[in-house]
Amino acid sequence: MSGSSTRQFIYLSHLIIQIGGWAFRIGILIGLLQSGMSAAGLGIAVTFAPIMLGSLFLSPLVDRGDPISAMMIVNAVRICALLAIFGSDGADSFLSYAAMAVLSLVQPVYLSAEVAFFRRITSEDGMISVLRNIANIDWLTYLLGMFAGAMLSDQLHLPGVLAFNISAIMLSLIVLLGIKQQFRRTPAVLEARPSGTILDLAPLYPAFLAVFLLNLGAGIINVYPAIHATADGVLDKSVLLTIVMANGVLALLGALAVKPIYDLLGALPTIAGAAMLLAACLAMMSLDAGLALVIASSSAMLGFGQIFAAAAHAHMVSSVAPDRAGRLSGLFQCCTYSGVAGNGIALSLLGDRLGLGTIVLLCAASAFVAFAVATFAVVRSRDSQTSRPADR
Repeated sequence: MSGSSTRQFIYLSHLIIQIGGWAFRIGILIGLLQSGMSAAGLGIAVTFAPIMLGSLFLSPLVDRGDPISAMMIVNAVRICALLAIFGSDGADSFLSYAAMAVLSLVQPVYLSAEVAFFRRITSEDGMISVLRNIANIDWLTYLLGMFAGAMLSDQLHLPGVLAFNISAIMLSLIVLLGIKQQFRRTPAVLEARPSGTILDLAPLYPAFLAVFLLNLGAGIINVYPAIHATADGVLDKSVLLTIVMANGVLALLGALAVKPIYDLLGALPTIAGAAMLLAACLAMMSLDAGLALVIASSSAMLGFGQIFAAAAHAHMVSSVAPDRAGRLSGLFQCCTYSGVAGNGIALSLLGDRLGLGTIVLLCAASAFVAFAVATFAVVRSRDSQTSRPADR
């Protein structure tokens, strides 16, 4: 099996997982909302800490062995967790919350295993295409999943959603098993011994800081259009669907645009430029100049966010050896979700003290600092390149 065809099968497995995953997210959210807002809030809360723990402590284990086996193990754990929810008393039960925490814990491990495997069969220059394709799949399935969820919200029942997701995971397992069988003759691709420590990633610390700061500013702020639309009453379902679909379309366009921009400008200028434009989108949102502008700026923000994320992830993964890609991807996800969690905490703490416009302006300031950090990395990189001939 060639590297190109192998990548296609990994993309297929990712597509299957995402289709089942979006169905589950919509179904479990509806189930929790039917139990009350406190249940929905608790369900959201149990997702953040496990994701950060998994990305920080479990993702590095991917580099110690076979990434395909790691993905298969994660899928097996997912099936067990979904079966636990299936056998619980409902979405709002201790067993369901525990299962959701387990699903969040292993979520970053799957992506880290994917990135680690891709890094072993793909050149440094090809990683931007890989991560662009993963983002395309994520947002395409988001659009399909959210649209279907909105249309079927009255008929969507949790047991059927669970059965559908379990079936999708089992199909993904079959695809991964086929890939593993093909690589049995080339164990060097599937097995590795990671070298070095986290301190060896010091040159990438500014990029990690920029990722954290950008998500500390952006985070969950894309819910602002819905908050804005419900300020004077109940949100209409058609308005909500418009917001969701506009966000998804612009995010997908951003994912599609990242590779040509990356190839034209280079990694660090792309990261800095996307951060600056995202900060500008947040500043526009803070003006409170009507729902249409809020939706437009929120959607554009998600598009620039995809350019930033794919460029930053590709830049960092391409800067390390293939046997360290899992750890690197885990750290990237940890910075992302810790920033998102920080943004959510800030919104909850400041929501009763400051107006939404002021809060969003503070978020824009955090994103602008991310731009400053990325710009510093660009300048430092250019200085190091111009100084090399003099050193010879």
